[in-house]
Amino acid sequence: MSLNFEDYQRDANNWLKVVARHLVMEREQAGRIFRAVLHALRDRIPAEEAVHLGAQLPIIWKGIYFEGFKIRPVPINIRNRQEWLDFIRTYDNRANVLDFPSDEEAQKAFSSVMHALQELMDEGQYNHLHHMLHDSIKELIEPQRT
Repeated sequence: MSLNFEDYQRDANNWLKVVARHLVMEREQAGRIFRAVLHALRDRIPAEEAVHLGAQLPIIWKGIYFEGFKIRPVPINIRNRQEWLDFIRTYDNRANVLDFPSDEEAQKAFSSVMHALQELMDEGQYNHLHHMLHDSIKELIEPQRT
């Protein structure tokens, strides 16, 4: 099997374009938000499931997703809206003031990323991810606009 870095880059860029379209923003900011949400999801779900989710991503996003990953025997326990929004912000380094200026903006960003993942992932895989989230986190995902 040959390594085709151009294909890897194209696949990663295609995912980022979908995320940026859902977020309605430029790619750099969309990439930061996507990374923050992926890292928050990764650390919120069981380790085995986090690895399974990472396997679904294009190879460049896999690298970003697994950066800093520490397998925990128990996922981080987050059971309410504010904890979840604050948790996502912790993964955005110093840009969180720009990317998530208010709870409302953070909630919209999370919801938009989840809609992008729903578009990008197999339906069964997305539903499995969605099912693993606490109800208070699922409630932050707005109904998709048609």
